Amino acid sequence: MNSHRVLARLGWLRLSIALVWLLFISWLSVSGFKMLAGAWAMLMAYLPLLGVTLWQIIRGSTSERALAIHLAIETQLLTGLLYFTGGATNPFISYFLVLMMVAAYSLPMRYAIAFAIVIVIDYSALSQWYQPLMASTAHGLGSHTLFDWHLAGMWLTFVISTVIMVVFLPVLVRDRQVQQQQIQQLREQQLKNEQLIGIATLAAGTAHEMGTPLMTLHMLLEELTQTPNETLNPKDLQLLQSQVNTCRNSLQQLAHAGRQAQQSGLHSASAWLKLLLHRWRLSQPNALWEDLGCDTDAIIAASPLLDQALLNLLNNATEAGNLPIQLRTHVRNGFWSLDIIQPDPQAAQHIQEDALFSTMKDQGMGLGLYLSNASVEQFGGKIHLHPLHTGGSFCLLQLPVIKHKKQRAL
Repeated sequence: MNSHRVLARLGWLRLSIALVWLLFISWLSVSGFKMLAGAWAMLMAYLPLLGVTLWQIIRGSTSERALAIHLAIETQLLTGLLYFTGGATNPFISYFLVLMMVAAYSLPMRYAIAFAIVIVIDYSALSQWYQPLMASTAHGLGSHTLFDWHLAGMWLTFVISTVIMVVFLPVLVRDRQVQQQQIQQLREQQLKNEQLIGIATLAAGTAHEMGTPLMTLHMLLEELTQTPNETLNPKDLQLLQSQVNTCRNSLQQLAHAGRQAQQSGLHSASAWLKLLLHRWRLSQPNALWEDLGCDTDAIIAASPLLDQALLNLLNNATEAGNLPIQLRTHVRNGFWSLDIIQPDPQAAQHIQEDALFSTMKDQGMGLGLYLSNASVEQFGGKIHLHPLHTGGSFCLLQLPVIKHKKQRAL
């Protein structure tokens, strides 16, 4: 529930109740009741509360804790007013239920329970300790006895409570419905954004995989352009055909993976890493790596988005330096982790320390790393990238380990 909207509605309600109390105490004074100085003082204390309420409404933000404090202060002011005007015998004590209704509707459970305890304590105290209303013998009350006044007060309290429930509650219900609709729209928008990020990640990886065959095609076509009279030998023709097939297969894989981008399952982390390294080697024939201990196994989530995220990380590590990358896996604190190290002393120059997911490459601004991080976060994982003191680069990929009992349940 929006606490600011509730406070705005409560401000109008509070002003109305203050006016009702003003009329009530004025009527008591005119009717010959005495010892009302304390009641007038408590009513004057409503002014600062109304001022603070107006200030917070204008400021435009109110926390649940602040709303709970507002209700608690008003409850104590009401307790003070009731103490000087008959305590539990005053029919206006029923207004406690209205405040309790507002608290139960708009506050978290722990605040509502605490507020209920405070109201019960106040009501119990007012049933034992209060200042009885005393009529002045000089003026007399005529036919207006205290019992008649009590019945009239009960009727007035019932009318006020009914009006509040008819006017105040529907407004709060509509506010909550509007807020729920907004939350639903935000969730739908977030889902769409995640799908777009997934497709963008796959597209970025596919573009990277197509880079090598397209470069080969470019070199062969440039060579043919420079020597137009030469016929294309069968070997070059076969190479052109194979590179075109590679690009076509990459696009087909992109279309297939795009349709399954949001699908996920479970698989072995070790087998997954070996499979992705083989696929990476096909797209990067000159890529080299050193195995520093990649036999750590675990059950992790499986998704095309995670496949492409790892390929992007391997590609970026390779392009950051001229030395073979180093790979190491381990399980710690519920995460399967993969260390990707580029020991080249010049690798750190490709990393901006102030923007971990940017690079200094002329071909791009680190979009692949950004998309990889977004994909991994969808599955509860993390990516950390930073330079080493030796000048190399270090990338850490972490994915949550799925417990075996959860694996069986799935």
